[in-house]
Amino acid sequence: MGTYTRFGSYLLASELSSDPFGSVHRAVVITGNAFDRHVLVRTFSEELFQAGMNSRLAEAGRVVPLLGGARIFGIGYRIEGGKSPNVAWDHVPGRSLAQLIDKARQEQIPFGVDHALTVIQGVAQGIVQMHAKGVSHGVLSPHSIWVSFEGATQVVDAPYAALVRSMLAKAPLAKQKLAAYQQGPEGDALQQDLFALGAVLFELLTFETLPLGADLQGVLDQATLKAAQEEAPIPAEIRAFLGRLLLNRQPFATVEAFNAELERVLYDGEYSPTTFNMAFFMHTLFREENDRDSMAMKAEQIDSYLAYTAAGESLRSGPAAVGSGSGQPQAEGASKNSTLLIGGGLAAVVILGLGYIFFGRNKVDPALQKQLAELQTLKLQFEQQKNELDARAKLEGEKTAQLQKQLGESKTVEDKARIQKQLDDALARKLETERQQKLAEQRLADQRQVEQKLAEQTKAAEVKAPPPPPQPEAPKPQPMAEAARPVAAPAPSAQPASSGLTEPARVVNQVAPVSPLRAAQMRWDVGNDHYVRLKVFVGEQGQPLKVSLIEGVPGAYGFDEAAIDAANKSTFAPATKDGKPVRGWTPEISYKFPKKR
Repeated sequence: MGTYTRFGSYLLASELSSDPFGSVHRAVVITGNAFDRHVLVRTFSEELFQAGMNSRLAEAGRVVPLLGGARIFGIGYRIEGGKSPNVAWDHVPGRSLAQLIDKARQEQIPFGVDHALTVIQGVAQGIVQMHAKGVSHGVLSPHSIWVSFEGATQVVDAPYAALVRSMLAKAPLAKQKLAAYQQGPEGDALQQDLFALGAVLFELLTFETLPLGADLQGVLDQATLKAAQEEAPIPAEIRAFLGRLLLNRQPFATVEAFNAELERVLYDGEYSPTTFNMAFFMHTLFREENDRDSMAMKAEQIDSYLAYTAAGESLRSGPAAVGSGSGQPQAEGASKNSTLLIGGGLAAVVILGLGYIFFGRNKVDPALQKQLAELQTLKLQFEQQKNELDARAKLEGEKTAQLQKQLGESKTVEDKARIQKQLDDALARKLETERQQKLAEQRLADQRQVEQKLAEQTKAAEVKAPPPPPQPEAPKPQPMAEAARPVAAPAPSAQPASSGLTEPARVVNQVAPVSPLRAAQMRWDVGNDHYVRLKVFVGEQGQPLKVSLIEGVPGAYGFDEAAIDAANKSTFAPATKDGKPVRGWTPEISYKFPKKR
C-alpha cells in the first residue's frame, strides 16, 4: 500500500513541483475506502500561511466563476481555507514551465523559437481572457504556468494570483524570487501583466532571467537564442514585440491591440507553433517522469485506502478517554482499553485480508484480465496508426524525390520558384510525418511495456492476494498514447492572414472523429451526444497548419483531442484572394460524438 499524507479533503501522493508559493502535488480523492479520482493540489508555503492565506483564501472563490471554466486556467477548481489552505483542480499530467526551463538548460536540450511561441500563445490567451473579465494576474512567472505532457499550457494560479500579490509585502522570500517579473510600471495592471509575459518570453528564448535594474534595451540588443543553442540574435520581429512589452515604448493600450499584434507575429512570420511539437518536446524532456507518474497513478487506482477512512483513523488513534476523574488508575485503564482496541482492530484487518486471499481472489482476476484484453486491443490500434504513418512517410519521400528531380530539370525561373515552394512544403510535411513516426514508435513501445506489466500483475494475482476488501472494480487504465495527441491552441480573435479573402478555406473531405476510449472507460455521460466546434488554419497547398478550438467538451475525457485529430487528418481547399490560394481559416466545423446506445 502506498503512503499518503492527509491534507484537507485530499490524500497527497507525490510532490510534482515547488515554487515561491509552496508546492503542487498529485493527490487522490477517495469515496469510502476506494479510489475516486486524481487531482492537482496547491499547498501554500509557511510564509504565505503566516501572511494570512489561510484566512483569506476564500476570496479566490469569487474569481473562479469569472474564469468561465476555460481549459487554459484548469478545470474543476475547489478551494479550502482553515488550517490546511489549498486549491485543487482536475489532474493534468505535466510539469511547471520553471521545471521545463531548468531541466532543458541543465541537460542542454535545444528549445526552439516555435516552442517558445507555443507556450506564450497559450499564456497570452489566458491573460487576455482575464483582463476581458476585469481581472488582472499580477504575479505571472514560469512558476504560474503548467505545461502538460500533451503540449498544452495552463495558467493554473489565476484564481488566487491577485490574492498572492496583495500578500507579497508580508512574504519577502516570494517577492524576491518573483522580482524579475515584477518590473513593470506600477499602477497599471495590464502593463504589469504584459511586462511579466515579456519577461517569460525573454527567458524562453535565452534561458536567462531578465536582469533587475539593467538597461533592458541593451539587454535585448545583445540577447541571442541560447535556449535553441544558437548564437543568432533574437529575430527582429520578436525583438520588436518584446520591446513593446518590456520597454514601455508604444505600449499596447488595450488587450485587443496586444492580441492583434501577437497574432501577427505568430501567423505572418516564418514560425509554426504547434502543441504537437510541444508534446514531442515534453515527451523527450520528461520521459522518465511521465513513465513514473503513469505507473504510480495506476497503482494508486487499485490501492486500499481503508487506513485513511474515518474508521481507519479511529483504529490507528484509539478512542479518546472519557471520565470525570483525573486519577492514575483511570488513565491506565483508558490506555489499556485503547491498546486492546487498536490490537483488535489490526487483528480484524489481518483476518479480513487472510479471508480475502482464500475467498475473494476470483473477484479481481476477471477485472485484470479485462484490462489486459483492452490494452491488447489498444495496442493493435496503435500498430495500425503506425502502419498508416509508415505508408504516409513513404509517399512523402517519393513526392519529395520527384519534386527534386523536377527542380533539377526545370528551365525557367518561374518554374524553379514554383517547384521550390512545393518542395519546401513537401519537406515540411515529410519532417512532420517523421516526427509523428518517432512518437508513434515510442507510444507503441510504452503500450507494450504497460501490457507486459499488467500481464505480470495478472499472473501474480493467481497466487497472491490483492489488497483487502471491499474493493471496487479497478478503473481501466488510460492509454499513455493519449498524451501524445495534439491539443488545440487557444482560438485567435483576429484573422490577419485571411482579411480581404474572396473565398475562405473549406473542407474537401472531413474525417469522422473516433470516440475517445478514455470517456468510455470512465463511463462519462455516455447517454448524451457531445459536440466539439473548431476551425482550421489552412496553408496555400491545402494542408492544415493549426486547429483552433471554439467550444469543446469540459473535462479531460478526450473529446477535444479526438476532434482535433480528425481535423488534422481531413483534407482542405485553401482560401483564395484575388483568385490566388493563400493561407486562411475555415468557417466553423462541428464534430458530433453520438451517445452510446
